[in-house]
Amino acid sequence: MKMKVKLPFNFSIGRLLFNKRFAVVFSLVLSFVIWLSVMINQNPVREQVFTDIAANISIDNTAASDMGLGIVSDVTSQKFTVTVSGPNYVVSSLTSEDFILSADVSEVNTVGTHSLTVYGNRNSSKTGYTFKSITPSSIDVKFDYIDSKDLTLVPKLIGVSAGEGLVAETPVVANSKQSELTVKGPRSIVEKIASAGTYFEVNKALSSTQTFDSQVVLYDQNNEILYQYLPDGTILDNTGNAVQNNYLSLSYTSVKITQPISKKATLPVKVTFKNLPSGITAEDVSLKIDHKTVTVIGTPDVISELEEIALSPIDFTEVSTNSSEFNVPASLKDGVRLFDSIDFFKVRIDTSGFAEKTFTISNIKCTGLDSKFTVKSDSSIKNVKICGPKKTVSEITASDLYAVADLSDKSEGSHTVQVVVKSDNHSDVWQVGSYSIAVNISSTE
Repeated sequence: MKMKVKLPFNFSIGRLLFNKRFAVVFSLVLSFVIWLSVMINQNPVREQVFTDIAANISIDNTAASDMGLGIVSDVTSQKFTVTVSGPNYVVSSLTSEDFILSADVSEVNTVGTHSLTVYGNRNSSKTGYTFKSITPSSIDVKFDYIDSKDLTLVPKLIGVSAGEGLVAETPVVANSKQSELTVKGPRSIVEKIASAGTYFEVNKALSSTQTFDSQVVLYDQNNEILYQYLPDGTILDNTGNAVQNNYLSLSYTSVKITQPISKKATLPVKVTFKNLPSGITAEDVSLKIDHKTVTVIGTPDVISELEEIALSPIDFTEVSTNSSEFNVPASLKDGVRLFDSIDFFKVRIDTSGFAEKTFTISNIKCTGLDSKFTVKSDSSIKNVKICGPKKTVSEITASDLYAVADLSDKSEGSHTVQVVVKSDNHSDVWQVGSYSIAVNISSTE
């Protein structure tokens, strides 16, 4: 079925041609077509000049890269003038983003400065033009082996003092992950770097621990500054002048340094015990200690609350007539450490008034067992050594002693359980060493 287009009955081509609006539009379209035809056919080629263009030089997948060489000169600072040629309508649409400048590094295989020819490459879908000239036509590029070095960062703060009664300790790196610094760059520079540290001028007295944003500093073997990396990213050389690029890459260039402010105190040392028999207190034990006082250092508020330094408890079941000397460490609160170089305190207990005797204990008591269980245990424990005052030990008998086994955490089955030996009649004696029994727990249900 054919569709018929009906024109208005009064439509006329002649009248349309003499319509003013139509005539204007038609004239513009015709003018553009004529202009385009002239541009393409009458003036086909022209040149366009681009200035201030930088070269992009890469050594990826080249012999230089495989040898460990790298570019150690500022190629981006060298600018080029590029002249392209092509049809006017093509060239006039180009921008400097439509092409890139490169250099051939395929022949570079040694350390030093190499003169490389610069050439242009298209960087967009636009075609139909050629590179007529690049000025200058070459670029001098310096190459060196790229090495890396791991350095321990040594924190340093200048002009730090502490308030009255306080101590400014050695500064530390706030983030432990930044205690090591990796430097990567030209071998000729890296081999001069001997150490790394930080630098920040505090120049005031501190009353509490504070953290500062510090600069990273690289030193030579004479401990002279090679480069300083300021927190704002500026690099200074050994004369204090700003460096645009030293071709070094650091694992980090900003670091926080903590300045600990501590307090010292000299305090009495206290000997403590565990597993003392109920009839003996710590004050009843006659002893000597090689250091009656000790100097500690730590957080000011914690140190201010301390009145004494307690040692780790001595297990009294290890005390006997043949065992009376103990090397005991201090038991310190968080934020406190010994200022004195003491690893252990030697404690000697006077056992001259004690005696020992060995027994077989037949009275065994099991406690803490749930009512739904029954227990069977060894009927006796042999060779149990008891220690205490001589008079008490001379009077005590096996019938005065019993062993207690705590089964509160035990379930059905066979177990080996340690026991505690006690005496209700003589509360000033204790077992020497540890003893255990075999038990079998069964269900009553």
